[in-house]
Amino acid sequence: MQSFDAAPLMHFPQPLKLRWQRRVLHFKKPAATSRGALVERHTCIIEANECGLGECCTIPGLLPEPADGELDFWCHKAMKQQGLAGLAAPSPIMFGLECALLAALHPGQPRWDTPFTRGESGIRIHHLIWMDSIDQMLVAMHQGIKEGFTCLKMKIGALPFRAELELLKQAHTAFPEAELRVDANGAFAPQEALPRLEALAAAGVSLIEQPIPPGQRKELAGICSATPLPIALDEELIGTSPELLEEVRPQAIVIKPSLHGGLLAAQTWAQKAESLGIRWWVNSALESHVGLEALAEWCSYAAPGTPQALGTGRLFTDDSSYRVTLAGADLRYNRDRKSEQST
Repeated sequence: MQSFDAAPLMHFPQPLKLRWQRRVLHFKKPAATSRGALVERHTCIIEANECGLGECCTIPGLLPEPADGELDFWCHKAMKQQGLAGLAAPSPIMFGLECALLAALHPGQPRWDTPFTRGESGIRIHHLIWMDSIDQMLVAMHQGIKEGFTCLKMKIGALPFRAELELLKQAHTAFPEAELRVDANGAFAPQEALPRLEALAAAGVSLIEQPIPPGQRKELAGICSATPLPIALDEELIGTSPELLEEVRPQAIVIKPSLHGGLLAAQTWAQKAESLGIRWWVNSALESHVGLEALAEWCSYAAPGTPQALGTGRLFTDDSSYRVTLAGADLRYNRDRKSEQST
């Protein structure tokens, strides 16, 4: 991976002024996971020097939403010390601050100059199949294939496992050229994980994210060593350090900068994974266009040409992707399109 120079973030080269504002976004349709359905999205936008935006967002059940006092405290501290050196802010706030300051360094321009941000290439992403009825999920798969996606990822854990397994078998038969992945969001008990992984592998699934709930390292390490299909860790990374990878030895990790410490921490996770021969990619965490734009820019710089698990900018009724748009199975960057510049 390619790392970026963090020095301007640590000691910002201009007088620094920060403010924040909360927003509520509404899903076009409920977003169902094994932790329940989401109908609205609470997020917070940080603005740096009236020209750079960053987003602080969490996923319910994984990290608490930053309180007003926390946001005030960390923004004030960053302004007082003129940068982020030594800051140990909660993960969503750190991500928002980093992205806002990086944007303020290049007003009106991308944070990094890459073929993607110049509009010369796209970022290939997968097609996410949200939990729904079996018929509706099959329709969503057909739609993804029609749009040109070659990787389909299905959320599992809300319906009976046999029904989900049957759907995956149908999908593998119908779309033999497509890669099928599943995300369990920790829905399996440790003792049932391996038999279910064997059934998923037999059904044509190529990879599973977070099969068991986080915080069970011994059990997870055993499952990772015996699994019949690759395991990617996601929620397991929250609140831990990259040394986790040496103990558990997963086949892959899914990095969500807003939940896993911010961009600089994400960089550290990726470097550790690469040193151990572990695959990695970035997943968005239901950010608005503000966070999605920052993630796409960083991915195009840190891992050019690597498929990512970024959002599409099409989830909410009251948000758009601005400069980042979906073209077939690729995210594209429209540098000429005006992006929101202030809160």
